[in-house]
Amino acid sequence: MSPTADNAGWSLLDRGGRLERLDREECRRLLESANIGRLAYCTDVGPRIVPMNYTLVSEALIFRTGMDTEADSYLINRPIAFEVDQVEEFLQAGWSVVVVGNAAPLNEASLRFLDLRQAPQPWPEGRRSLVVQLPLTTMTGRRVHPS
Repeated sequence: MSPTADNAGWSLLDRGGRLERLDREECRRLLESANIGRLAYCTDVGPRIVPMNYTLVSEALIFRTGMDTEADSYLINRPIAFEVDQVEEFLQAGWSVVVVGNAAPLNEASLRFLDLRQAPQPWPEGRRSLVVQLPLTTMTGRRVHPS
């Protein structure tokens, strides 16, 4: 028997809720409802996933990090992912939205137009002067409904 073969015995334990793929409009609505996610990027020694606050401005997800940090070294013009979710453990339900693309620094002209109320405010102390944008070009989402 193949190690990847379906084991019919496990079907007795299957009971989860319905899985729904989310359209772009719903993904964006859910992104607008939160302000904390997880930034994922690759380094020379492997992947990193770090919590990060963010905001949406137009068609981009915006976040701030420090210059001369590990993230700074591996973000710009490289593929990254940003995941936002909400989970209800008791109900065994929730949603997840993932944005994938190449990060780019927000240019100075765009920074001038950025309303300070729109700028993400990092939680950790220290200078976070690199404002990064991730276009909402590639965005996927899923919702698990309660069983």
